[in-house]
Amino acid sequence: MSRAPCVLYRFAHDLRLDDHAGLAAACALGEVVGVLVLDRQIVARLVRSPRRAAVYCAAVQALDSALRRYGSHLVVRRGNVGTTLREVARGCGASAVAWSASYEYAGRLADQHLQSILEEAGLRALLVHDAPVIAPEDTDLSGPDGRGYRAFAGYYERWQRLILGRDLSTAPIAFSQTVLHSEPLPSAQEFGACAQIAPIAEEEVAASLAAFLVGPALQYAVTAKVPASDGTSRLGADLSLGRLAARRVVRETLARLNDPFLLAEERTSLGSFLRALARRDFFLQLAWYAEGEDRALQEEMRDFLLASDHPGLSAWLEGRTGFPLVDAGMRELRLTGWMHPRVRPVAASFLCFDLGVDWRIGRDLWERWLIEDDPALATGNWQWAAGVGADLAQVPRIYDPERQRRRVDPEGRYVSRYVDELAGLPVGAWAGRPAGASQLELDLFGPVGYPKPILDHQASAHAYLARYRAYRRERAGTT
Repeated sequence: MSRAPCVLYRFAHDLRLDDHAGLAAACALGEVVGVLVLDRQIVARLVRSPRRAAVYCAAVQALDSALRRYGSHLVVRRGNVGTTLREVARGCGASAVAWSASYEYAGRLADQHLQSILEEAGLRALLVHDAPVIAPEDTDLSGPDGRGYRAFAGYYERWQRLILGRDLSTAPIAFSQTVLHSEPLPSAQEFGACAQIAPIAEEEVAASLAAFLVGPALQYAVTAKVPASDGTSRLGADLSLGRLAARRVVRETLARLNDPFLLAEERTSLGSFLRALARRDFFLQLAWYAEGEDRALQEEMRDFLLASDHPGLSAWLEGRTGFPLVDAGMRELRLTGWMHPRVRPVAASFLCFDLGVDWRIGRDLWERWLIEDDPALATGNWQWAAGVGADLAQVPRIYDPERQRRRVDPEGRYVSRYVDELAGLPVGAWAGRPAGASQLELDLFGPVGYPKPILDHQASAHAYLARYRAYRRERAGTT
């Protein structure tokens, strides 16, 4: 009896078996051998964020356990990815290697390089779009010029029509009962993390999604905007590490919308959640078509001078700016590895416009603490916040941090959760401002009290806008 052909599947940031486009494509060529290569690029990102490393290693453990239930196991190697995959392919007689596409510029270049190396070795190289719901290269979503969409409104309109007319499921997988030797699974301590996290099975992640859709998702349009309510899905890390397929999230959300007993406001909330998922796909396709690394999407803003440092940068990073909402967000990030989505643009706005610091500095600093690991999304969101990306606003969206605090956290519940200096005080003692005051004023300053505001927000915002408008006028006069 002839042996069934096998194909390698290289895992990286798609650490699951369920609803996996890459695995389905690999299985069409033969039985699958799962491989994880800890190359320089993966190791660098894990070392950069020990908390992320702990979650990643737990996800790898769960993946290996899932493969063993199919009579297989995860083949782990450390080293150069091209050399390693060639060696593993020779060891099991595989004729092809498949993997999920990267979307950030550096990852795309690495994918192209790997594809060339494998094909030169006589192996078929299969690059698959697994992360987005709809692939950027889908002819129905590639934009009028075949280079994607720059504006979200047009993209979203098209995306909505596509998800309603597509089968978003993937085929079942068959795994090879490989006897290949594996190096030890990665441990959190290997990347500087202090403690290992218990593995979370795919079924538990799926259960979290189901629980969200049954309850919190029905109030998402309101509660997602209130940091103290924690009404978000909290699925960002699972999506970025590939522990959950975005297709599954959309598919189950659409199924929830089919409930005839939903109220109109509940349908609106589910629609808002779908819109957030579409924005994720939108930023992935922006990165896919980007022409260079770390360049502003808006070409006219690429020569606008941005600072690489500011005397208040460390205060922003430590959550001691004197602006409670900004500080609460930064402290939440450092403490938990996550920041509420409604607070992120306010904290980012403060860095970009009040401090005038380059958005790339902020993105890279957040990398130290965020569990989420998706460079393409990070770049897209930071460019949007900095007014140099896909946002079509005529002027940058500069958030007034205290006005935003009064709008989204009027009772101070979110701020009190993370800013200990204010937690024991009634909100009236620190939330009020004298008429005409430009920013929050407190009688709490001192060695152990809450810090004074490090700057005047109105003055900083006006100064930035003046410089921005002067730059725009100068460019208009030279074109």
